Amino acid sequence: MNTQNQFSDTRMRGILSSLWIFYFVNMFARDLHEFANPAFIKQLIAGITVSETILLVAAMVLEIPIVMIVLSRVLTNKINWFVNIVVAVLMLGVTISNNLNPDQDDVFFMIAETLGLLTVITLSVRWRLRLVKEKKEYRE
Repeated sequence: MNTQNQFSDTRMRGILSSLWIFYFVNMFARDLHEFANPAFIKQLIAGITVSETILLVAAMVLEIPIVMIVLSRVLTNKINWFVNIVVAVLMLGVTISNNLNPDQDDVFFMIAETLGLLTVITLSVRWRLRLVKEKKEYRE
C-alpha cells in the first residue's frame, strides 16, 4: 500500500469518527435543551414514571454513536465502511422517530443530526467505491 492511500484511509477514519462526535454532541445537546422546555418541566413535576426498560433502551441508543467514534478509527477498511453505513441508517431512523411531533428547536437539532448522518453515509459509500477501484479492501 502506498503512503498516499494510507493517509487517505487514516484521514477517512478520522473524519468519520469526528462526524460521530458531531452527531453525539447534537443528540446530547438536544436532550439537555429539553430541560428549558416548559412542557418537559411540567412532565417532570407531574412525576411521570419511566420504566427501567425505557431507560435501558435510551442508554443503548445513546451509546451507539459513542461506540462508533471508536469503531470508525479501529475497524479494518473491509468492514468499516459497511458498519458506518448500517449504523448511520439505523440512527437516522432513531432520529426521525424521536421527532414525530417536533417543536422548532427539535427540528433544528434534527436537521443537524440528519446532515451529519447523511455525510457519514455519503463518505462511507465514496470510501467503498475508492477501495473497490484500488482493489485493496481485502488486503487490510
